[in-house]
Amino acid sequence: MTDLKPRSDCGRATSCERSSALMLAPALLMVLLALGAIAVDLSLMHAAKRSAYRSLSAAADDAASMVDSRHLLLTGEVRLDEVAARDVARMHMGLVENPPEGIAEPTFDFVGEPDITVREDRNAPTGLTNVVEISATVEVEHIFLSAVPGMGDRTEFEISTKGRMVN
Repeated sequence: MTDLKPRSDCGRATSCERSSALMLAPALLMVLLALGAIAVDLSLMHAAKRSAYRSLSAAADDAASMVDSRHLLLTGEVRLDEVAARDVARMHMGLVENPPEGIAEPTFDFVGEPDITVREDRNAPTGLTNVVEISATVEVEHIFLSAVPGMGDRTEFEISTKGRMVN
């Protein structure tokens, strides 16, 4: 006759642990999704920071090239036109009411007004005397990290750059 006692295969290592794989697979999937979301948001924040730096750097360089033509004609001395430099920098950053055709809006938001400083650098090597410095706080929206408690909807970071006029 056959033995009718219940089968217990727990003597083998794999038979009692079969159901744990069913529980670990969804947990692993959730961890991978969370890590992917963090990677996407951090990559977008890094790309926005690089874009903001490139935009502000181009604005500072173009502003530093604004020669005061009237002063040049009268004295023969090259110097920076501060008003034109500030106007060009503001135009690059999309801070004017009606930008000229071909000037695109930035892909990031400024927190407050960017600081544009035009000064002479007396310690600079010969030929590098006029400096335009731009400092701004830029904010970027999160895509997935806003769902993480304590992260908020946006991240802010500081960008500072300089442009020099070469005489």
